[in-house]
Amino acid sequence: MNQSVIVSEPVVRQHPNGDAKSFDPWLLWVTLRRCWYWAVPVGLVLACLAAFGVLATFEPRFRAQHLIEANEDYILYREVLKTVDDLARTEKTIFYNEIVLRPVLSDPSLRAAPSLSDPEFAERNLRDNLSIAAAGSSARMMVSYEDSNREYAAKVCNAVVDAYMNQRSVLDQKRVAILEELLDPEIDHWKTKVEEHKARYRELTMSMKGYDPSSPLGYTRNESRIALLNSYESQINDLRVDIFELEGKLKLEEMDREKAASENPRPTAIAAFVPPAIEVTRKVIGPADIAAFVNADPEVVKANQQVQRFESQVMKMEDLGTWRLYQAEYAEAKQSRDDWKSKLTDAKTAAETKAVAALEEIAEADYQHQLKQREEKIASLRASHEETQRIERQNRALEEAQQRTETARELLRLIAEKKDKINIIQSQLDTESAKFTTLLDDSAKLQFAQDDLRRATELLNKLEDRKAAIRTERRQANAVRTVSVATPPKDPVEDIPYKKLLGASGVAFVIPLLLGLLWEMRTNRVTDSMVLDSSHGIAPVIGELARSPSTAAGRGSKGRRVFQESVDTMRANIFLSKATKDSRSIAIVSSMSGEGKSTAASQLAISLAKSSGKTVLLIDADMRCPDQHDHFGLSLEPGLSGVLTEQATLDEAIQTDLGDLIHILPAGRLKASPHRLMSPDSMKTLVHDALERYEYVIFDTAPVLSAGETLAVAAAVDTTLVCAMRDVTRMDSVVRTTHRLESAGANVAGTIFSGVTPRQYAYRYGDYNYSNFPNLPGAPN
Repeated sequence: MNQSVIVSEPVVRQHPNGDAKSFDPWLLWVTLRRCWYWAVPVGLVLACLAAFGVLATFEPRFRAQHLIEANEDYILYREVLKTVDDLARTEKTIFYNEIVLRPVLSDPSLRAAPSLSDPEFAERNLRDNLSIAAAGSSARMMVSYEDSNREYAAKVCNAVVDAYMNQRSVLDQKRVAILEELLDPEIDHWKTKVEEHKARYRELTMSMKGYDPSSPLGYTRNESRIALLNSYESQINDLRVDIFELEGKLKLEEMDREKAASENPRPTAIAAFVPPAIEVTRKVIGPADIAAFVNADPEVVKANQQVQRFESQVMKMEDLGTWRLYQAEYAEAKQSRDDWKSKLTDAKTAAETKAVAALEEIAEADYQHQLKQREEKIASLRASHEETQRIERQNRALEEAQQRTETARELLRLIAEKKDKINIIQSQLDTESAKFTTLLDDSAKLQFAQDDLRRATELLNKLEDRKAAIRTERRQANAVRTVSVATPPKDPVEDIPYKKLLGASGVAFVIPLLLGLLWEMRTNRVTDSMVLDSSHGIAPVIGELARSPSTAAGRGSKGRRVFQESVDTMRANIFLSKATKDSRSIAIVSSMSGEGKSTAASQLAISLAKSSGKTVLLIDADMRCPDQHDHFGLSLEPGLSGVLTEQATLDEAIQTDLGDLIHILPAGRLKASPHRLMSPDSMKTLVHDALERYEYVIFDTAPVLSAGETLAVAAAVDTTLVCAMRDVTRMDSVVRTTHRLESAGANVAGTIFSGVTPRQYAYRYGDYNYSNFPNLPGAPN
């Protein structure tokens, strides 16, 4: 038989430090494996209840929609009124502004809407249920509103759009009025200029007797020069009109910026502060709290110490049998013990009297402290929320101001450029006029005056035409118009809240698994041998035992074969390791019962006997709950108890009915305290006597944490092995057990990890089967 042997080197172990325990994802699989049989049914029940709760509280919501588009129509002049570009992006801020929302909230006919019925949350609900989005193109915008009542969804949506249209109309009218106001001073100025040019022209005509003003005398030869001067004048007039328009736009931009700064509209995405739910509970005083208070009372502690002191003296004299020699001292100790017991009872009664009042005072102080902490935390969260709102509003205001500033800067740049052009053209005009004036005769001067009058009249006409165009276009509709009004929707947004159903059912379904995960994290059971190997303060894993096969499994089954292979491998690891190869006496211990120590002890003894060819003695040292005699079908008495009480010799107590392979020393029937029977001296004597008769002695012991007598056994043998059961043993129990054994002087050489499934064992180490297993000598039939 090929057998893989793992030789374990001594490992220097460190005690656990204070590092935080990280989450192991393997716990998810462990939790599912251990808790699925109850977590899945409970999760399904909770999921059904959650789904029922969602459906029971579900209220269908209806979405009404109002379609708006930019008005690009005009009567005569296309460029007079500004066309809105990217309607949804530029107009969204206006919809969420208070100037639009305030009229809707103040309308009594809309207060019956379910979303607006609560005055405290009406504005927030209006903002949350209102949505603005592009409708297929940048020139169209869809205004939507959701409500649980289909009629009010349409009414509120139309009311919001009407309020917006009113504000949009007021804004457009203001823009047109400002443009008209800007043109009026210029028109008046050029009317005066025209009158001045008319007066000069009449004056020249009157001074020139007999001269026909329409005569072209002297004009023909200067026709080209006059045309050039007229061209300069026309360019200057066009530039001046452009400057008037740009200055009007600049003034509008400044007014918009001042209005935005004064109104400081609220951001659309900021929600009102909702205080978190912080639970504050007042501690309920229970019997355990009163008992802890009483036990901590100085008088109770003092009386209890005295009772234990005299009780210890009495028990010591009884154990040693000296009470017969010192009866007076024995009686005095008993009397003192009884007196202090009476004082202990009185002290407890007095402490209980004042315990309730003191504990209530402490609970009230703690409750008030929790209330204060909750208020401080809510105040801190509110301040943080308000600061976040303030910063976001400030950032948006800065962004809008920067955008407006860039627009104003561009307008100023264009005005400066056109003024520079006017200066250049005016300079050229003055130069040509000076040259031409020297050549003019009286007829040409009259012609020039007439041209000045004509040009001034043309500029005045252009300004008046622009004003007339503005007045004409202002009579048309607003810059935006309605395409289709909102009507009560026929169907709700969703007939069944699938997302809420899935979310609530999913959360409810995983709640039992989360509880199981929290429980597994708290208990911290050993689920894999690698967890033991990676933990400080625990002996290295010296062997893994496959799960013991059931009695129904065939003798040649895979489970029984893998189990026997794991036992033999563990035995080889123990007796080939440098630290344990010379051991003759071995104690198999565990933290608590049910962790496979008895099976490990019996199987190790059998495997050792088969491999060495020598008889092995198996001692059942668990006198509280023995089971080796039942496992091998032997009688319980006289056993180890009879040997320790000297009612039988070791040879008489050892049972050899199983032949020369293995001899058994049962635990016997317990007739005295195991602590008194299994003292360190008696265990050392027992181990010494057993090793004189046998080459190897294996001890099956009681659980270390619940039976302190096991420490005496572990301190007397050569090697102690700690047994841990997969998915049963807790990690902290193994650590405490190892530390307690080492403190008692035991040589803890390794840990046995039992309860591994045959499949997992075969996956980790392989399943190297015998080709003719049934025909091997000694193989089970």
